[in-house]
Amino acid sequence: MPADGRFAEQAGMVVDPGAEVVVVAPQDREKEIVTRLAPIGFDTVGGHLRGPQRAFLALADDMRQASRVTADELRRLLDGDAASLVLGVRNSAEREEGFVDGSLHVPSAELAGRAHEIPAGRPVLVHCAGGHRSSSSSIATLLRHRGRTDVSDLLGGYGAWLARTAPADA
Repeated sequence: MPADGRFAEQAGMVVDPGAEVVVVAPQDREKEIVTRLAPIGFDTVGGHLRGPQRAFLALADDMRQASRVTADELRRLLDGDAASLVLGVRNSAEREEGFVDGSLHVPSAELAGRAHEIPAGRPVLVHCAGGHRSSSSSIATLLRHRGRTDVSDLLGGYGAWLARTAPADA
């Protein structure tokens, strides 16, 4: 997850309490990241990866790019026979403003404790409001870590979906 903004809050949502953490941070920001994790209870940092770009290039054959789906692709998935599960991770107040019909709602702050509610063996498409919480770096990664192998996120989040489905005269 990005080191800026609500980094510690997002880390607390997707990292299991007590887990040993390895920090992958921009050069010379490792200590800052470790310091930001400590107040939320992540004080078991096993180390950090200096020069992550070099390491990622060396491991390129062992890595795969996360799947991202556009609002138009989601519309085609929903209109087709695919058994994809749409998972909305916005908070309850956001969901009251609208949602993708048929989607399962599990707020991102609750997902670590409720991941077992996500059916196994089905493709999962995750969305939040604008794409940041559901991105491959946070919620989707948590689901992959919990055994869901086919996880995508909605590019642009619910905002992109709403723009795609809004009437032309609106």
